[in-house]
Amino acid sequence: MKKLFATLTFTLVFTAMFSNARAQKMFDALPETAKFLPGVVEGIFNLNPGSSVDVKFTQGFHVTGVIKSNTKVYDNLQTVVIESSNYKANLFISKTVGQDNKVKYVGRMFGRGFQDGIELNIDNAGNNIIKKINLKDMIVE
Repeated sequence: MKKLFATLTFTLVFTAMFSNARAQKMFDALPETAKFLPGVVEGIFNLNPGSSVDVKFTQGFHVTGVIKSNTKVYDNLQTVVIESSNYKANLFISKTVGQDNKVKYVGRMFGRGFQDGIELNIDNAGNNIIKKINLKDMIVE
C-alpha cells in the first residue's frame, strides 16, 4: 500500500510540474505589440558567429546573447540566429530585400517549454513591430 501511495504521489507531482512547465509564459511582462526601429537590428547582419550582441528592440525588451549562425541564403535573404542569454530562447531573424529595394525584417523568438513567443514583422502602416504570439495556436499536436 505504501508503494502504491508513493508511486501515485510521485506521478501526481511529476504531472503537476510538467503541466506548469508547459503553461509558462516567457513574455508576459511585454505589451501585445510594440514598434521597433530597423536600425536596432541592421548591424547584427554584419557580425560573425560567436559575436556577442545586445539588441534593444524597445525600452522594456532587449535580447542579449551570442550569434550562432549568420547565413546569406540568397542575394535578397540573410538569416541570423541568436542564442539569448537573458531569455531561455533563440531569436531567428531574417532580412529580406524586395524588388523595390525595401528592406524588411521578419523573425520569431521562442524557447523550449514555453507557450509564448515573439514575432517580428511589419504592420499594416509599414512599422516594424514585435508582437507576442501563442505557440499553442500555431502548433498542432
